[in-house]
Amino acid sequence: MKMRSRLGPFAQSAFTVYWSGGLVSNIGTWLQNVAASVFVYDRTGSALAVGILNFAAFAPMLLFSVTGGVISDRFDRRLVIVVTHVVSFVISAALAVVTIAGAATELHVMATAFLLQVSWTLAKPSSSAMLPALMPRAQLREAVGLNTLQFMVAQLVGPVLATILLSTSGYGWAFSINALTFVGPIVAMAYLWSRGIGGRAPRDEGAAKEVQSVVAYVRTQPWIAWVLVGVVSTSAVLEMIRTIAPALVTTRLGAPSSDAGLVVAAASVGMVVGILASVPLGRRGYARALAPVGLVMQFAGLFALGATTDLVVAGTAVALAGCGFSFCFPVLTSTIQTEVPDAVRGRLLAFHQMAHLGNRPFAAIAAGAIAASFGVTAACLGGMVLAPIGLVAVRAAWRGLDRQAEPVAAMARTSV
Repeated sequence: MKMRSRLGPFAQSAFTVYWSGGLVSNIGTWLQNVAASVFVYDRTGSALAVGILNFAAFAPMLLFSVTGGVISDRFDRRLVIVVTHVVSFVISAALAVVTIAGAATELHVMATAFLLQVSWTLAKPSSSAMLPALMPRAQLREAVGLNTLQFMVAQLVGPVLATILLSTSGYGWAFSINALTFVGPIVAMAYLWSRGIGGRAPRDEGAAKEVQSVVAYVRTQPWIAWVLVGVVSTSAVLEMIRTIAPALVTTRLGAPSSDAGLVVAAASVGMVVGILASVPLGRRGYARALAPVGLVMQFAGLFALGATTDLVVAGTAVALAGCGFSFCFPVLTSTIQTEVPDAVRGRLLAFHQMAHLGNRPFAAIAAGAIAASFGVTAACLGGMVLAPIGLVAVRAAWRGLDRQAEPVAAMARTSV
């Protein structure tokens, strides 16, 4: 029992399999992201073209997130994930074949990025919404943190793997390996299916009538909107860094474009360090304080990145920004997971998904355009504006939650 307590959510085999399948797939996703960015930059020599690629990769978040949330609440979530990942495997394999044949262009890569993101966007709400079914509610907050850690580990391993493959084997191998990683979630869903876990959302007609409109519900709970603004503020910083990475290493640091993967990996190192440091701090009651601290760290990291011409300093600055993300994002995400009712969770997570990743097309195109027109330093300075916006949003969110909790606390005191 003591060992199971130390393992936390990993003591639940269903969560472990779910987490592992997601890790494999996300490693492939970040491998694809970096390889595609370098491919487009090498062919065009334009940071703006990389921004357009990343716009194509994240635009589906705005177009299909709500659809994914509705699908999550109406169909078997395991089946949704299996179907979307089979489709992703076929799309990725097609790009790999075209690339190995020497016929791939930047348009092929951009179209593939768009289609893969459509598939992922439809699957993500189902993947997130099934999380409470895999473990006791008391462990949900820690499970959300571990899920964020999984994403961070993938963002560390994927870019490093991309750097190795691009230096030794070429784009064809990178795209081929990404295709194979889509098998991970399919195997995980097959395991959950055999256990009868994580299927269709439970039908609660009373709750469904009570929460008929997600938008109406958010209007009654304004703290949710402020949390989403905070999510946008902390997430957009990482997309800006990823977009300018090829231009940064070639024009400012004097390194080959393939080293862009190392810059992205540095952010992941900081993110992993941040999540490991935030867990004990959160358990001691400092969770709310971590979010504004993380935003300040991102501000400082972007400032240092815009001022340096040294690869080591740049890596340290990016790691600081990544650590700030880990302090801020898991706190905001777990707040939504734990404070909203089951009847609306899938659709609210679709809005969270749009806030987390749907902002990135605009962050990417803005960072690419600023870097192409005024330089990398100007792009970094532009990104620093996000931190003050995030600080205001986080403060308003915590105040809203406290006001919501006051009547409940008063009723508890009266009943005593």
